[in-house]
Amino acid sequence: MKAGDGRQYPFSRCRQLHVGLSLAFESSQIIAKENSAVRLFQGSTLAAAPCLIMGALPLLGYAPWGRTTLEVVVFFVVAYSVIHVLVALLVMLVTRKWREYFPAIMLGVLFGGLAGLQAGTAMRMEGYERAGERAAVLVTAIEHYIKATGEPPERLEQLVPDFVEAIPGRLPPLEIVTGEAALKGFYGNQWALLFKAGSGLNWDQLVYLPKQNYDQVESKTLLGRWAYLHE
Repeated sequence: MKAGDGRQYPFSRCRQLHVGLSLAFESSQIIAKENSAVRLFQGSTLAAAPCLIMGALPLLGYAPWGRTTLEVVVFFVVAYSVIHVLVALLVMLVTRKWREYFPAIMLGVLFGGLAGLQAGTAMRMEGYERAGERAAVLVTAIEHYIKATGEPPERLEQLVPDFVEAIPGRLPPLEIVTGEAALKGFYGNQWALLFKAGSGLNWDQLVYLPKQNYDQVESKTLLGRWAYLHE
């Protein structure tokens, strides 16, 4: 094409078309990658949420503490997550984007579930350890009660108000075990503080032993002066 001609020859037009198609393809690839990243993030978040909630409530020190109650709360989150994933899969089938989004969603669910399980368990254990620290006043009150009466109280309420002003808040529902049950069931201790953390066929317990002889327990997680017993 000569200068000032104003006409475009076939070679020039083909080149412009090639550039336009290349830009369009690159844009579609970027959009596809962004959409896949979004689906990966959504899948990870939905899979991790139930475990994180189950760990966050004890970590914050607020009810519910019991595993059964936590499972009820988490059930609704799981139900929402499942419905959300099913709807996403249905949309993929209708829009014929199965191959584009399905791997990202499944990877997100897998990685999110594994990460959420690890993080949720760590948060739950940290919550129990903090609860044990808050319960230190109860341990001191029990020791003072034993010095005054010669034996541990049968109920924690017996400590109030002479040995402690009130049962501390933000604690799981603790109970005290004494007598023969403590000696036989808790490794020769005269008494033990106990929270039944399991549910169904799970008998996990959060326990305080005054002798601190946790080395006799086979399956446990030490949490400061307390221990989480895996049954």
